Amino acid sequence: MIFHKIILLLAVASTRTSAFAVNNGWGPYSSRHSIKSNTSSAGKLSSTIQNTAANNSQETSSLDINGNANDTTETENENENTQVKTADVLSLDSIRSTLIRQEETIIFAIIERAQYRCNSRVYKKDGFPNLGLPIGVDPSTAESTLGTDENGMPLLSFLEYMLIGTEVLHCAVRRYTSPEEHPFFPQCLTSFGPNAALPELEYPTDLLSPIGGASSVNFNPILLKKYIEWIVPSVTKKGDDEQHGSTVLADMAVLQALSKRVHYGKFVAESKYRSDPEGYQHLVDNDDAEGVMELLTNAAVEEKVLRRARLKAATYGREPLMTRLPEEKAVECSDSTSFVAAAAASAVVSAFEAMDSSSNSNGKTKNKNSAIAGKVDPGAIEDIYRKFIIPLTKDIEVAYLFKRCGKEPPPEYAPHRLSVDLTISDSDE
Repeated sequence: MIFHKIILLLAVASTRTSAFAVNNGWGPYSSRHSIKSNTSSAGKLSSTIQNTAANNSQETSSLDINGNANDTTETENENENTQVKTADVLSLDSIRSTLIRQEETIIFAIIERAQYRCNSRVYKKDGFPNLGLPIGVDPSTAESTLGTDENGMPLLSFLEYMLIGTEVLHCAVRRYTSPEEHPFFPQCLTSFGPNAALPELEYPTDLLSPIGGASSVNFNPILLKKYIEWIVPSVTKKGDDEQHGSTVLADMAVLQALSKRVHYGKFVAESKYRSDPEGYQHLVDNDDAEGVMELLTNAAVEEKVLRRARLKAATYGREPLMTRLPEEKAVECSDSTSFVAAAAASAVVSAFEAMDSSSNSNGKTKNKNSAIAGKVDPGAIEDIYRKFIIPLTKDIEVAYLFKRCGKEPPPEYAPHRLSVDLTISDSDE
């Protein structure tokens, strides 16, 4: 049993390491240097992407770092010379690994947010009066899209103020030219574009379908609303610790990570549509949203995601070297390598204890105050995935597929709501 737990820890640690190997540019980038082929129809999002990846690999392997002819084999100097184009990582193979890698980003961001109190003042429009216009926002745009008070000042919470100002800056450096990225306040970015001094990022034109505006589906309104109403209370303690600036910065990190994760559902939906276009078209033509949802759902995969999210939260939310080493192992640890290995084994046991302590015999999350002390309750992270991330991702997939097939989605799949609503009481079950 201990051996299996060690293997699980090593797998989690490997995934965590890959998260920090990713370039932080706005164009999607992968630490991998090639994209594996998949022979099934669902194994590639576009033949164009695969051909581009293959051509890039051949061109790069035949040139040295200065662009000169290179007689070395493809594997030699790979780390130094191989370049991965932004288009390469939007194949379905890359989407799968990206969704797993994003779990670390989300969990670490939530851990950072959980260190502060709820600080509800930052979410109230009158929490900090007279904030003024976010930097870079045109006054006429603010008046028409944000609304103003009796003095002509924008009605914004501290979080909204920071989000808008940040998105204006990020828009200038090309963030929202990436099909992965979605602003929370696109109405404030209409007069802005990428800085002309920066080169244009090129993406294949067939990643997502433009039919019916499918590629523009944006569910950030409901994401922001439910984050404030449900996620924040589920991972923080009540009260105010006056760390308002740090709180908002942590909020933005969580929101941006969640937005990227749930909107990856559009890429998944496009891939699934291409594997069975007639099936999805038939369901949409008959306004069968439930049938589309059923066809999209893979319960076995969802359970794996939930289990993995809980394990990662239990592992990353605790101090591994503060856990007690088994006495017989402590004596044997004569060097640093064996000590780290023993500590890792102990940490994974502690992670499983934390997982078990935060759930009852039916696998449901207990009250968050009953869990073993840690930076975040693993059960709360699982709840966020079970009740919010996975359902919202599938709502986006359904909305995308309806538009993709030429029809507007049903009202329950509008971007301002969840098809199955979520309440704060759900987090206290």
